Amino acid sequence: MIINKPLRAINILVMLAALSACGDNSPSVEEPAPVDFDIEMSNFAMDFDTTKTFALNHRIPVSFTIRNTSKDITDNTNVPVSFSFVEKNPVDPAAPIICSSNAIDVEVLGNGEPTVVDNVFIWPISECQTLAAEGKEVELQIGFYRDGEEINGNVDANMPVITLREAGVDVEYELTTESSVGLLAITHEGESATPVLSVQSGFIFNGADPYFSKINDDEIPQDLEVVDPSSGLTIKQELTYGMSEEQLKQLNQLPSSATLTYKLIPQNNQGVVLDLMIGQENGSTVDSYQFSEIQPGIADQVNHDLYLKQTDFDTLFTGTLANETFFILRGCIETSFAQDGNEDDLTNDCKDVDINLERESNNISAASQVAFKKNQKRRPGSSRISIESEMDIDNTLKRNGILSRATGEIVLKGNIGRSFNIKIAEALAEAIVTKDQSSYFHQIKAFNKVVAGHSDNSEQGKKHLKIKNEFKQDKSQEVASLGFGFGPVRLGFKISAGGRIGLDVDDDMDFLSDVVECQTLLVSEEQVTTCGYIRRTVAPNFSFTGLVFGGLNLRIVKAGVNAQLRFLEHRFPLTGTLGFGLTNDQRVLVRGNVELDHTLQTISGKIKLVGSIKVFRFRRSKSVTLASFSSRPVTQQLLRRSTSGTLELL
Repeated sequence: MIINKPLRAINILVMLAALSACGDNSPSVEEPAPVDFDIEMSNFAMDFDTTKTFALNHRIPVSFTIRNTSKDITDNTNVPVSFSFVEKNPVDPAAPIICSSNAIDVEVLGNGEPTVVDNVFIWPISECQTLAAEGKEVELQIGFYRDGEEINGNVDANMPVITLREAGVDVEYELTTESSVGLLAITHEGESATPVLSVQSGFIFNGADPYFSKINDDEIPQDLEVVDPSSGLTIKQELTYGMSEEQLKQLNQLPSSATLTYKLIPQNNQGVVLDLMIGQENGSTVDSYQFSEIQPGIADQVNHDLYLKQTDFDTLFTGTLANETFFILRGCIETSFAQDGNEDDLTNDCKDVDINLERESNNISAASQVAFKKNQKRRPGSSRISIESEMDIDNTLKRNGILSRATGEIVLKGNIGRSFNIKIAEALAEAIVTKDQSSYFHQIKAFNKVVAGHSDNSEQGKKHLKIKNEFKQDKSQEVASLGFGFGPVRLGFKISAGGRIGLDVDDDMDFLSDVVECQTLLVSEEQVTTCGYIRRTVAPNFSFTGLVFGGLNLRIVKAGVNAQLRFLEHRFPLTGTLGFGLTNDQRVLVRGNVELDHTLQTISGKIKLVGSIKVFRFRRSKSVTLASFSSRPVTQQLLRRSTSGTLELL
C-alpha cells in the first residue's frame, strides 16, 4: 500500500494574483496558503490478474471509493486523482524510476459522503518503457489535487504490485444496444426495411500511447497558438512529440485491417447461427465492417443498423424459429494481424448481448380501429456523450373520429466530469376530427422553452379548419459546463448547441353531411350520411451542431479543448389522407393512406483535448481524445400504408 503524503506545491490562484499585481512573469515568492482539505480512498480494485505481466500502453480497469474527511467541506468538490507507476525495489533507492499515467477527475460529495468510481482506466504509458523493457515490478502512487495544488490524502487499501512488459497491439471490443428488444417488422410495398436492431460497437486500441494521437490544425484552440518561452515551441510543434512526418502518419493506425461481423443466435438452439447485415447510407447492406484506424485510449464508437436476409427473416417469422423469443446478439472482430496484449484482453474479441425478439402483427385492422403507427428511438454515441432522438407517429381511425399526431424530441446525454441530460428540442403536431368538432395543436420547444405554437379547438358547429404554416428558427445555448482531469489540473470547458428547429404544416380537416361528397371521400356507393377527413402534410425537422470549448493558459499548464460536432440532422415528413363516415344505418366506414419518410444523421465527431503541463511529474505535451464517434446519413421510407380500400369498423 502506498499512502499519498502531503506536498506543498504552487498555488495557482495565489500565483495569478501575484502576476496580476506585479505585471510581469516573475514567479511569486509568496508562500501558498495552507490546504484545509483531506481525502481518503478505499476499496481500490484492479480488474486484472496481478500474477501475470502487464503490457505497456494497455489500459487497466480500476475502481475505488473516495470521500473527503474534512468536516469543514460541505459542498461537492472536483478532485483530480492522479496515478503514477513507481519502481519497486529500485537500484537507486534515493531515485526510483517514476512514470506518470493519467488523472481521473472525480466529483467528491460534500459532508463526507462516499463517491464510488468504477469503469475508469489507467495506463502504463510510453514513459514506462524502461521499466517494461527490464520486466520491473511497479507499485501505484496516487495523488489528490484541488485547484492545481496537491492536497492531503490517504489510501486505505492494499495496492497491487504488477510486473510490466513490452507488448504489441491488440484490439479490445465493446458492444451495446439501444434496446434489449429486437423487432421483426413487416415491410409493405414501397417501404424501407426496418432494422431488427440498432447497435453501438466500440474498439479500444491497446498498445498505442493514449497521449500520442494525430492533431489537425483546426483541433488546436486558437488561444493556445502561442510560443512557450521555456521551450521556444508552439503547441502544434510540441504535439509532434519529436516524431518524423512518417511516424506521425502512422499514429492511430493498426498494423492492418480488422473486420467486424454480427450474428443472431437462438438461446434454446445455439447450433443455429443467423448472419446479420449492416445497413449503408444508400439503403444497401453489407455482411461486415472493416476498419484500420482507431483513436488510442478510448472506445472508438460506430453505430450500425442491423438487418436480416429475407430467408432468415421468413424462418424467424413463419418458419422453424417462429416460436423462439430469446436470442443472443453476438458481435465479433477478426484481425489480419497477430494480437499481442494481456491474456484477458485477447479472449474478448466477441461480445454477447441478450435480446428478446418481437414480431409485428400482420393485421393492420382491429375490430374497432385502424392504426398506422411508427416509433423510432436511437441513442448513438458513447457514455461520455450521446444524442438521443425519438420520433413517434400515430394515425388512427376510430369509430368516433380520426387522430393524426407526429412528435419528435432530441436529448443530449453523457458524462464528462459530471453527468448531463439536456433536452435540446421537441415538436408536436396534432390534428383531430370527430362528428362534433375539428381541432389542431402545434408546438415547438427549444431548450425547454416554447418558441412557437398554434392551436384551434373549434367551437361546437365549426367543423372545417385549414392551416398552412412554415416555421423555422435558429436557436443556440450553452448546455453544459464540464471538466476533465488533465494531469493534476482540472480543465473546465463547456458544450454549446445551436442550429435550426422547424415545423412545416399543411392541414385541411372537415366534417361533412353531403352524401355525394362522403361517397367520393370513401369511394363507396353506400348511403354515407356524414363523414370527416384529415388531409395533411407535416414535417418536423431538427438540425443541430455542437461546439466544445474551454481551457487554461497559465505558466504551469496550457491546455484546451475545441471540437466541432454534428449532433443531428433529423427530418420526418408525414403525408396522408384519413377519412371516416357513418352510413344511414350507423355503420362506421374508414379509408386512409399514410406516407412517412425519415432522414437522419446522428452524432459524429471527435472531442480532443490538447495542451502541455509544466508542473510536477506531468512535464509533457499531451493529446487526449475524450470521445470519438461516427455515423452516416440514412434516408428511409418508414411508412407506405393504406387500408387497401374501404373498411368497416365493428
